[in-house]
Amino acid sequence: MNIGYVGLGSMGGALARRLQLSYPLHVYDLNQAAVTRMAERGAHTCATLQKLASNCEVIFLCLPMSTHVHEAIFGPHGLETALRPGTLLVDQSTGDPNATRAMAAQLAARDVALIDAPVSGGVLGAEAGTIAIMVGAEVKELERIQPVLAAISGNVFHAGGVGAGQVMKLVNNHLSGAQRLLTLEAVALAAKNGIAPERACEILLAGGARNAFTEKFMAPQIIKGQLNVGFTLGLMHKDMRLACDLATASGVPLFFGNLAREVYQMCISEMGMEAQVHTAALVMDRLAGTHVVPAAAKSRE
Repeated sequence: MNIGYVGLGSMGGALARRLQLSYPLHVYDLNQAAVTRMAERGAHTCATLQKLASNCEVIFLCLPMSTHVHEAIFGPHGLETALRPGTLLVDQSTGDPNATRAMAAQLAARDVALIDAPVSGGVLGAEAGTIAIMVGAEVKELERIQPVLAAISGNVFHAGGVGAGQVMKLVNNHLSGAQRLLTLEAVALAAKNGIAPERACEILLAGGARNAFTEKFMAPQIIKGQLNVGFTLGLMHKDMRLACDLATASGVPLFFGNLAREVYQMCISEMGMEAQVHTAALVMDRLAGTHVVPAAAKSRE
């Protein structure tokens, strides 16, 4: 089976590296340095998307937004013109489920399948093979791609038909994005009242407020000044916006989600779109007058 991977950023690169442990890969990215790193690991590089499409039966994409996925497939120099009947596209981006369904319908007319398989668990989860993969696909395509997805992670979940993986990813990021901000707020409250952030995290992790963000990021990274997590404020805001848009279209009130989206917008206004998402802790420190993030880390930002 010839497999291609388009999009070798922080997450896409980690997923591609994991996949490459089991399958030879053809790769494409606009960032030549990312392509070179994969080539050094033995990947076949493709100068164009059409070259990749002509060589592969299965093509993964991991790009910032659904608009980028659409451009990579249907743009003037996109995959579409070289796709062969029977090709399976697997979108691992965090995107708009309705856009994914529309692209899948358009490709179906060419006997090309598009499914969604976004992930949650960060770069470390991808590298460790423990990342959660949420699949939106019909059973036929799921059975075809299952062995390949299993090479990335043992945690593969069928959410439903095309677009369902994207829905579940937005639900996941809505919850984790709000949880991140609430945890930052809570630890700042403890710090402002004389409790060391380290001790606050220790106590929280032993009690009913234990959560994944405190366990995986707050305690081992943020309070130690490690703010580079490979995920930007801009991408976090995009995910929250998509979740809020989905809720509006679905008639579901998203009180906390909309508030969290606006807090991320405030952080972007102060830190910038490309700032690491962990820098939201710096904004909270400024607002609260605390030093949850060590001063040395603040001077580096």
